[in-house]
Amino acid sequence: MHTTKKISTRTMSLDIIRGVALLGVLIVHAASFSRANNFSIHSLDYYLSIFNQLFFEFMFVSIYSFLFGVGSQMFFSRAQQRELRSYQLFSRRLITLLPIGIISMLIAPQVTPILVMYSLLGFILVPFFKLKPRIILRVAGILASCNMILMIGTMVFITADTSIALLITVFMHYIYYILLIVSMFLLGLYVGKIDLFQQLSQQISIIKRIHKISLFLSLPFVLGGVWTGYIHPKISENIFILGISDLASYPFVIFYLSSMLILYNKNYFVYIHKSLSYVGRISLTAYVGHLLLLKLLTPLLGWTHGYTLVQSLVLVFIVFTILIIFSFVWMQKFQQGPLEKIWRLFTYGKYAPIKKLSCYK
Repeated sequence: MHTTKKISTRTMSLDIIRGVALLGVLIVHAASFSRANNFSIHSLDYYLSIFNQLFFEFMFVSIYSFLFGVGSQMFFSRAQQRELRSYQLFSRRLITLLPIGIISMLIAPQVTPILVMYSLLGFILVPFFKLKPRIILRVAGILASCNMILMIGTMVFITADTSIALLITVFMHYIYYILLIVSMFLLGLYVGKIDLFQQLSQQISIIKRIHKISLFLSLPFVLGGVWTGYIHPKISENIFILGISDLASYPFVIFYLSSMLILYNKNYFVYIHKSLSYVGRISLTAYVGHLLLLKLLTPLLGWTHGYTLVQSLVLVFIVFTILIIFSFVWMQKFQQGPLEKIWRLFTYGKYAPIKKLSCYK
């Protein structure tokens, strides 16, 4: 009885974080669909672009990467407990994710093909499954430190505001992006190995300490980003705000994750938590679905030639409301989302019933 409760708590907390991550990614993607850039410094869109760049751009993709690492450890552990071929199954899981990623890329080619990247970069986790948690954490820390040093070096040595400097910065930006994903994979793998989500109440004091430290580390990036945006209003061409938002991703992700765990542990916003958890349970379907909805709703709203960032928030509200309603209705009858079921089917190579087995109370 006690074990069942712990597993339910772990699963629901992860699903809530997935739901929040999807909402953050949706905000970023809705802004990218808008085609809006180079705003007037006195416009509301300008302040929204600064806000998105500093608080959303890489933060929620990083949370998704962290969750991918946690989910990979849970998948591998369950496969071993069932005495299945864990390495082979994990490899098939990554390979079968690739066509889903390609479909999402065809739907929205202007969006970074994150599922394709997960499918390919996920193989990096294979040698880490049997390592001790502290070794995984050290490797993740070293990788994150090197990544931040790399970006700081880029910002220091490329001071000229030229097209070549911007090109080099964008290139380094993508290198940073890949290393960020891998380091968050490893952090998630570490958290999965130590069963943090099964021991939230026991670890809450440590989580609160991490929360305060990450907030303290995040504040300088916020101030630096706002100042940089003020002196160079063309955000898309601002080398330094790109670098600052990259560097801010690590402390902000830790701050966001710890904030969500603290709020969940105190049972704040119970009804919001439940809505987010339903979306989180079908996160793969919701990810592809939100891209499709953005693609379909834009012409339906008459915004074919673009829209403002303020209007993008309206689009976010509509899309996420649809996802909440769909996920709630679907989860009343089924245990998994439609794409999750297909992914599972091709991973295991055999049919499993899609009928509902359990639901959050």
